[in-house]
Amino acid sequence: MIDDKDIDFLKRLEEYPHLRKRFEEILSVTENDDMITADEAEERAIEEVRKLGQEILHGWALRQHNRQVHKLKKKHPEARKQGKKTLLAVNIWKNRA
Repeated sequence: MIDDKDIDFLKRLEEYPHLRKRFEEILSVTENDDMITADEAEERAIEEVRKLGQEILHGWALRQHNRQVHKLKKKHPEARKQGKKTLLAVNIWKNRA
């Protein structure tokens, strides 16, 4: 039976399709009868959980970065993001000297 907590969880999971995919992979390990030994199942489970951890940390870092950028833009609206220079810009700078 689906309750409000389940619905809330599914709505939140929709915001992170990469996590949904990873959870589906973890479920496939659980349901997979083709693995011969417990060691194989354990190895696969550990690998999937490791990937999940990496994806979670990557998403967390992106959100933190975006929050900091948003804060700084509010505090200093005149500031501009510095990015990597294009080859055209590099050539222009070389030719100025």
